[in-house]
Amino acid sequence: MCVKQCIISVMKPIEFGTDGWRGVISFDFTFPRTVLVVEAVRRHLVEAGKAERPMLLAHDNRFLAREFAANAANYLQASGMRALMFKHSVPTPVCAFAVRAREAAGALMFTASHNPYYYLGIKFIPDFAGPAEAETTKRITELIRELEREGFTAPELATNWDGDLVAIKDDYFRQLDSLVNAPALRTLHGEYLYAAFHGAGAGWLDEYLQQRGVKVHSHSASRDVLFGGHLPDPSPENLLPLVPLLEEKGYELAFATDGDADRFGVISRSGTYYGCNQILPMLAEFLLTVKGLSGPLVRTVATSHQLDRVAAKHGVALLETPVGFKYVGKALREGALIGGEESGGLSVAGHVPEKDGILSIVLLLDMLATSGVNLDDAYASFCAEYGESHFVRIDLRLTMEQKAHLLEVVAAVGASEFLGRDIAVVNTTDGTKFVFTGGEWILFRPSGTELVVRVYMEARDKRTFAELKSSAEAFINEHTA
Repeated sequence: MCVKQCIISVMKPIEFGTDGWRGVISFDFTFPRTVLVVEAVRRHLVEAGKAERPMLLAHDNRFLAREFAANAANYLQASGMRALMFKHSVPTPVCAFAVRAREAAGALMFTASHNPYYYLGIKFIPDFAGPAEAETTKRITELIRELEREGFTAPELATNWDGDLVAIKDDYFRQLDSLVNAPALRTLHGEYLYAAFHGAGAGWLDEYLQQRGVKVHSHSASRDVLFGGHLPDPSPENLLPLVPLLEEKGYELAFATDGDADRFGVISRSGTYYGCNQILPMLAEFLLTVKGLSGPLVRTVATSHQLDRVAAKHGVALLETPVGFKYVGKALREGALIGGEESGGLSVAGHVPEKDGILSIVLLLDMLATSGVNLDDAYASFCAEYGESHFVRIDLRLTMEQKAHLLEVVAAVGASEFLGRDIAVVNTTDGTKFVFTGGEWILFRPSGTELVVRVYMEARDKRTFAELKSSAEAFINEHTA
């Protein structure tokens, strides 16, 4: 009894947010607790009058992910709600697309995205096929607490699924065809490398491109629940080791997606890394010019301002949101043309309001095929027209006292000067952001769940960036000593 109480006392409470709930497998992420979350989501759908529609159950390639999804599907079916499962693992954006295509009440996606291998999570995707909004996740969390007080007990484990299965690949590929110039992809020169990092994107992005005539080779495409000993994250650190392979084989580019394929990253043979900060503004210009489309451009408060300059030149609105794709997704649902966030995700009008790493890469290749130039040259031309971007994000891992003191000092900064620079705007949309009169900016954004403060900085030239970074580091060191 004492042992059980000790375990419960250190087990993290279930906090259901935009990205759902994530935890360590077998410690706080267990079969009984996942059923508790599933029941809370079911009750929310009953309250919303949507429980007559089916619920989709999906999973990525993580350890026991399919078993967790199947157990949830069996629970929902036994509770009187029709459940549908995917036959194989699927990317999160594909799951979101299926919600809309199958007119489902929503989906429960079992994924922990780019987190370490020992994590798993549940993400609820509502019927509009994008990230759940705050009022929804708040209500689900309230229902979880109510069930805990009621002493909810999960039924016997049932990890075999014999019910209905969902096949969506052909429909999803047709959706991509409607958003890009698929015939143009056949004109791409050279060969490409796709690193799936053992995630759910394997068999989706590579297969789509191969069917459209692109010579793409797959890397780390098999299921490996340890992800090859690395995070399944398309970061510069994970992509740089592929550069020698690009040189050896003569591949034009390597592109990658994370564990559930909603984020992306790209690296060229020159070793230049391209993330959403670079790709988002380039694709925005492509849509506004070559595609002849129009609409507001959307970015989070922590994302590069290169997008702002594209919006200004083409006379369209620039919308800035808090960090989190739920805000970007809402803007897309309300008519925005394209939106994204620095952490690696974007989507476009006419698609699901959920970040999609597969679409991001396909649209990028559409742009390169249309222009006939390689990515390094395309980005150099873009910067010649819109100005450069030098950007960094620093994650400060602090003690509670250090975090509190640093934020207190930042909050006390006056409205006229900071780090030896004149302030143009102080933005408190999400954290505290100082935009200086020269256009450079710095954002201090505390984590709500960790003892971390994330600091983002950007400037248009190397010298200004180096000076800003040096001043910021001296300020941080002074106030976290």
